[in-house]
Amino acid sequence: MLALIDYLRKMDKLNREFTNKDASSATGYPTGSISKYLNEKLNGVYVSKQARGVWLCKGIDKLSNDEFVRLMSQSLQAKELTTEEKMYTKLIDRSLDAFTLALEVYNRPSLRNRVEAFTIMIINAWELLLKAEILKTLGYDKVFKKNGKSISVSDAVALRIQENDDVRKNLSNLIVLRDQAIHLLIPELQSRLSRLFQASVLNYQDRYLKQMGNSPLAGQSVGMLSLIIDGPEPEIAIIKENYGLQTAIEVESFLEKFNLESKNSSDNFSISIDYNLTLTRKKHKSDLNLSVGDSGENAIIIREAKDLNISHPFHTEEARALISKKAGKLNQHEFQAILYKHNVKGKRHEFHDFTDRHRYSQKFVDWVVLNLNQPDWLDKAKKQYKSR
Repeated sequence: MLALIDYLRKMDKLNREFTNKDASSATGYPTGSISKYLNEKLNGVYVSKQARGVWLCKGIDKLSNDEFVRLMSQSLQAKELTTEEKMYTKLIDRSLDAFTLALEVYNRPSLRNRVEAFTIMIINAWELLLKAEILKTLGYDKVFKKNGKSISVSDAVALRIQENDDVRKNLSNLIVLRDQAIHLLIPELQSRLSRLFQASVLNYQDRYLKQMGNSPLAGQSVGMLSLIIDGPEPEIAIIKENYGLQTAIEVESFLEKFNLESKNSSDNFSISIDYNLTLTRKKHKSDLNLSVGDSGENAIIIREAKDLNISHPFHTEEARALISKKAGKLNQHEFQAILYKHNVKGKRHEFHDFTDRHRYSQKFVDWVVLNLNQPDWLDKAKKQYKSR
């Protein structure tokens, strides 16, 4: 059933017609079952018949895995949802509402306290999503205490996300800002906080997708996900003048800690912004290259958009986990050493992309796995990375 919904989502995304036989080959269902499902359950709502046995799918990405399974399993005597199933659905719905509202308030320039509002709403979205996960996997008693109160968001994070995970580090920082340092959520810090915010939004999107099967913003503009605002380091003297000495001291301390954690963490903690524009003959030292006159390089006209989910489908931790699975454990330090030694982020575009966040291709994963079999290949990378 999940193979079928994945196939239909793919056809929907590609806007491609398919036959009963195509769907049968992709899912393992007999063609007769495919025909019955499409005709009786989905026809006229999520699929439309283009010719005999030929279909076009539209809007199926709005359905979660659970909703799809329930739809396909409906009979004249539909099974009533249990109390826990109803609660799970409500938690997910409320989480999605909080996530959408967080994006809406942040994307409203006229709202002066949008930084504070976003922090409150995104934590609320995460809390409800994690509690839904706990309810589904561990049961009602792990979410709700005997007095009727539910566990805290920090408890939910501890139950569902490993301690050394950068996703957890990101959430922990946002929780502290919301609960203990709300006075630091000021416009002057927005350029730095937006990196935390963007990482949290993308982390939420990934987790929701894995939990529900569909994107939280299915059918809506993905432009709302772009929250990063680049800007100079906040000036402590101005913050001191506007907010007082104590706030200035705390802001300076926060920035020092944030900058240090960002250097030692992946984009799951904070999205990095690093551009190098240089006048140099060595192209690998710059992110942007300018050319002019007869000696300049010919421009390349891009006629077809690149789907990063296909060309570079793995985020940092996913790429590292896949390499570890195929070639033995590869820790974060070793992974970064390989990137540094071979300038993967600088010029290996077939391996790496940073259109929205750091992404890696299957070709990169295969290349690393192959080279890890060479004696001293990893040791040389670690040695050069250490001496940088």
